[in-house]
Amino acid sequence: MDKPTTYNSRAGFRCLRNIKRQTNDLYLVHCGHQQCPPGYTYNHKTPNENHLHFILNGKGTLTIHQKTYHLKKDDIFLIPKSVHIDYAADMDDPWEYIWVTFDGEMAVDYLNHAGLSANHPVASSGIPTASYLPLIKKILDSNELTFTNEIKRVGYLFDIISTLIDAQSELKGKKNRYDYSSETYVEHALQYITLNYKEIKVSDIAKYVGINRSYLTSIFKKELNVSPQEYLINYRLGKAAKLLETSQLPIKDIAIETGYSNPLNFSKMFKNAYGVSPKIYREQSE
Repeated sequence: MDKPTTYNSRAGFRCLRNIKRQTNDLYLVHCGHQQCPPGYTYNHKTPNENHLHFILNGKGTLTIHQKTYHLKKDDIFLIPKSVHIDYAADMDDPWEYIWVTFDGEMAVDYLNHAGLSANHPVASSGIPTASYLPLIKKILDSNELTFTNEIKRVGYLFDIISTLIDAQSELKGKKNRYDYSSETYVEHALQYITLNYKEIKVSDIAKYVGINRSYLTSIFKKELNVSPQEYLINYRLGKAAKLLETSQLPIKDIAIETGYSNPLNFSKMFKNAYGVSPKIYREQSE
């Protein structure tokens, strides 16, 4: 039988424990905020979940795999699932930290994206660790046992993990390293072009899929043997050719319909691609 959810609050300590599982991908188990007394020690023999700590102030040590880390404000440390650790607050400047305990099918993958694992349990935070405090407080403040609070808490956990991944990626210079394959980015770019080809620029496509323009150009040439600009022009002109074949719309209207506000520019682009003007193309298609 699952343990009941409990909330404790006293001087220097707040904790919400044994939170009911909300999802399978990522779910919250415990959450807390503690100002440790000098020399405070804790021993995790075989934790069943991942415990992620953000040091707000002070100092302490973490021992894992027989290696000791000396940690301070704005450091992060992970107590990985099923890994024995010991940690202790400094005697002169004991640490204050916040933590979230979580698990789920995606937990390890998310932590890896943030550069944290059993082999790399410690990191300097890419942003001040105090940035995570408002989200931790929101979880702790949502301590009443209601269905609404269950939904809120899992949302806050996802906010914490997504903020962590983003901050740590920036810290490690991964801004131009991407999470998905080039095929995936091109697929999403093509879908975006199909739906928005009339009014978009290449920079809009890059922004939509979350990569820079240079990388977008590189993967388009790799996957399609054309640049994004060439693909967008060819797509627009292909739509125009279809309208010339199947409709009686005036050519100036077809130009606007396919993203060209200047009919003369449209005619020039069309002739470069098809070898004849739009008017002659329509006549030849009749």
